[in-house]
Amino acid sequence: MSDLWGLAILSFVSAVTPGPNNVMLWASGLRFGMRRTLPHLTGIVVGVGVMVVVVGAGFGLLITEVPAIETTFKVTGSGYLLYLAYQIAGGGGAEEAEIARPLTIFQAAAFQFVNPKAWVFVLAAVSTFRPTDLNVVVGSLAMALVMMLVIIPCAGLWAGAGSILSRYLDDQAESRFVRVLLGLLLAATVVFIWI
Repeated sequence: MSDLWGLAILSFVSAVTPGPNNVMLWASGLRFGMRRTLPHLTGIVVGVGVMVVVVGAGFGLLITEVPAIETTFKVTGSGYLLYLAYQIAGGGGAEEAEIARPLTIFQAAAFQFVNPKAWVFVLAAVSTFRPTDLNVVVGSLAMALVMMLVIIPCAGLWAGAGSILSRYLDDQAESRFVRVLLGLLLAATVVFIWI
């Protein structure tokens, strides 16, 4: 069970540091407020939990053994992150009405499967901290539960920060500046996928 303590620490560090999920939660909190961002946050938690179970069941081994699968995830994830960065920044003169609602639980959960940081996080966690004293199913479920419990407050911090920040942005220019900054931050996370 000491593996689960190490997993909790890894989960905290991975979940609280900047990355695609956190930048998107910050942007959603900024634009829609904390309450409307909760389904997005919940979807991240559910998506990561499902990924842990899938990777624990052996899919992670397939990804690490077949480099083409990993490359496909990186290319797909990078493209999608750049598209989201463009949307968050208000690219192409996008009006607020074009992004009318935050991600749903299902959309945010599905995003985890193209989120390169989530894959790195889950693959590292399962390969390093899977409890060897438990069978694969119970160990994977225990890992999923620990990771999900740690992610909730960490991701909530980012969504809450965006929600609080929105109260202090008085005009369109300030709001636009923050959206562009968030878009650039999200685009910058793509660099870390490839190094």
